[in-house]
Amino acid sequence: MVDSEGVETDVIVLDISAEGCRLETDGTPMIGEHVHLRVGRIGNYPAQVRWALGTEAGLVFTGPVQEIH
Repeated sequence: MVDSEGVETDVIVLDISAEGCRLETDGTPMIGEHVHLRVGRIGNYPAQVRWALGTEAGLVFTGPVQEIH
């Protein structure tokens, strides 16, 4: 995951749907923060943090995948 300041954090995606995902992270993302979920060579998924509790957080996707060239 890449936060709004460009800091990358490794995360584990626990659940995913077309609308968003639940993930596990070592950090604590800020609720309301706009982030990108970087998925290998597939692309970046723009998202917003909707909730955070302990080591888990929920993201809602906010736009189409931004392909990596």
